[in-house]
Amino acid sequence: MREQDKRDLELFCQSHHAETAQRWLNRMGWESGHEKMISFGVALDVRGAAKGVWCYCVANLDEKSVTYHGVPMTWEGWIKPILFFMDSRRAELNALRKQPDGGADELFQSSYDTAVMMLYYQNGMYMTLPGKEGKLLKTWVFRYLSNGYEPFPFPLDDDIPDGDYSFTIDFERDTEIVRAYDLKKEMGQYNAEHNAAHNQELGRRQTEERFAQLKGDTWTAQEILDQGFSRKTLDKFVKYGLILRVKKGRYVRNSV
Repeated sequence: MREQDKRDLELFCQSHHAETAQRWLNRMGWESGHEKMISFGVALDVRGAAKGVWCYCVANLDEKSVTYHGVPMTWEGWIKPILFFMDSRRAELNALRKQPDGGADELFQSSYDTAVMMLYYQNGMYMTLPGKEGKLLKTWVFRYLSNGYEPFPFPLDDDIPDGDYSFTIDFERDTEIVRAYDLKKEMGQYNAEHNAAHNQELGRRQTEERFAQLKGDTWTAQEILDQGFSRKTLDKFVKYGLILRVKKGRYVRNSV
């Protein structure tokens, strides 16, 4: 991005005291922060829910575009600096806890915040973490700092996917300005426009997770109910094309 464009974005956010504007301004302070905001979206129209875990870095950056490259990585390699940091902070925490009003609570909170930040960014590399993975890892950080040990929730030698994936964002061609909603005034309108599609996709994912527990390839309706599924869930299996109704009361797995 051009330096003037960066300054204009910062001045725009500085002129507004709303929480959203201040959050954008904070993100601009990160390394390549302006480019990441333009690449991945900053308004509520972009939900920001990552589809999968991915480790990447900013490979090429100029005024017109930015390229992101995947970084081959294992969980063991990613958490090594985090463990080193948490172990060093735990030594300080243990010393402070022996002193009255030693500031252990404040140090714990700042240590937790820093370790969580390292889950997403460290040594020039970023990590996308979907909600489920992010929640598990934050819980791991909290318990490790509290107890000095907590089993890591994923196999340490697992390769993080798509280490060879890369893509480029052209700031002129691949971006658009979208409306930013004032949630205090327009929450109802925003929900009406955006939540229906989101809830539909969420419902599909939840139904697919339940369907994975269904045993067999052909059933009567009662046989499906006998496996612990409700009539409503059976109807969702049909709705999302997971099973086909071949005649009244009889179903087969959709193999397509």
